[in-house]
Amino acid sequence: MSALDEATMQTVKEEMLPFLSPSARPDVKHKALGFILGLTGKKEGVQFVKDNPVFLEAIVSLTSDDMQDIIKDAFRSLLNLATDEDISWHLLNLAKFPNISLDLMKYLLRKESDFADLVGSMLANMTRTQRCALKLAAVVEEHRDDVGVEKMVDALCNLDYNQSATLDCLGLLLSNLTQISSIRQELMDKNSRILQRLIPFTEYKGSHLRRGGVVGTLKNCCFETDRHDWLMGDQVDILPRLLLPLAGPEEFDEDDMDRLPDDLQYLPPEKEREKDPDIRKMLVEAVTQLCSTRKWRLYIKEKNTYVIMRELHKWETDRVNNVAIMSLIDILIGDEPKEGMEDLHTVDIDKDLHKELDVALEEKLKEATDESVSQS
Repeated sequence: MSALDEATMQTVKEEMLPFLSPSARPDVKHKALGFILGLTGKKEGVQFVKDNPVFLEAIVSLTSDDMQDIIKDAFRSLLNLATDEDISWHLLNLAKFPNISLDLMKYLLRKESDFADLVGSMLANMTRTQRCALKLAAVVEEHRDDVGVEKMVDALCNLDYNQSATLDCLGLLLSNLTQISSIRQELMDKNSRILQRLIPFTEYKGSHLRRGGVVGTLKNCCFETDRHDWLMGDQVDILPRLLLPLAGPEEFDEDDMDRLPDDLQYLPPEKEREKDPDIRKMLVEAVTQLCSTRKWRLYIKEKNTYVIMRELHKWETDRVNNVAIMSLIDILIGDEPKEGMEDLHTVDIDKDLHKELDVALEEKLKEATDESVSQS
């Protein structure tokens, strides 16, 4: 039997609910919500709320309480519950609170909100799945003057936006929302320069959450193939910003150095690579996406991206990351696809061919590495 036995659950259902109301006496309300907060921190407690959604409504009602500690514990409870996809979906569709998505976004972006980080983390948890991201994205688009993408980027890029919150979670939320193509399109509006404001945060040292959220956002934007001309052109010039965090302090010969983008030439001896393996993987995947079409694939090869990936592969210890790096190197050192197969998005490579490519890639990589060692 679990720690929360059936008798306890029955007692909670029968006796606790009346106390989870803004009109309840403050002391008993505080005690009841404290119990619920503890309950939501356990797997069986999350299941209890899922089986009894009236408690979810009760918790939401307390986010508008007069007492700050009650509001805080209500948001903390919802944050715990937002780890469950079904509860997240139910929360975004509560009939009793039809405007909850808009209300939560407004609270998150209000400069005076004391618990904006709790709400932002909750929304980031909720939008990990596409259906929840789609639901919230519709609200963000419909109410763009209040909670739109530009408002989110304003808050994310202003480190002093809210004196009571870091808002690092906004990066993760934006990354999740860019699962949706319409959000990506709005973020990449050529006349607004919204995306360009995020670019410097690929190397922001203050928070790996904010940095990772921005990198995830940029990676998702790279899925929009029809925006590659803009992303790679002078207006954004995204390639050096994706490669720089992956570069180390290695010295290259003059020919290799001259072919690199200017920002990656003659890096100082103390230059460090991105420390977070998940962020490194997203950066590699973003560059891989930019190789989808022949035009920019040739450009990325021309900019000697290979030598950055080669050194990264030598240094990388994460096995999953090395698979992503090898896949990109395969593109960079391999022959160009045959006519009619230049767009990698449309090419379906069977498993046997993948195995052949893997073997060939290992051989090419070994040859290239041996050559590099002999030159050094």
